[in-house]
Amino acid sequence: MRLMIKIVSIFCLGLSLLAPNLALSHSSHGAPLNNQQAIEKAIEHKRMIMEQPEVIKGVTLDDSWQTVTDTKIHKKDVRYFIVSFYNAGQGKTLYVLISANGEFYDANFTGTFKGL
Repeated sequence: MRLMIKIVSIFCLGLSLLAPNLALSHSSHGAPLNNQQAIEKAIEHKRMIMEQPEVIKGVTLDDSWQTVTDTKIHKKDVRYFIVSFYNAGQGKTLYVLISANGEFYDANFTGTFKGL
């Protein structure tokens, strides 16, 4: 009888150790973006940068960035995308770094990001 109580106790203890892992596991991270989705996300982030008086390397994005159509994937990795926006009127290219899931990391005019 004592052996059975020990076995049941050990089983319950093991089960209770697994419960937090199951409770905290979820699928909200989603699948990585494809190229078109990455461009769409980067456009959203560019709009947010423009709406806030955000300064990127001493430059505030003016309204001319709203009409930029020369947009492409500059660099792609399993962890991130770098999307470029070329503004012909200013002769500048804005680079937006986002995660593979679309989270905004950084933006600059060089296309080089620390740590990549």
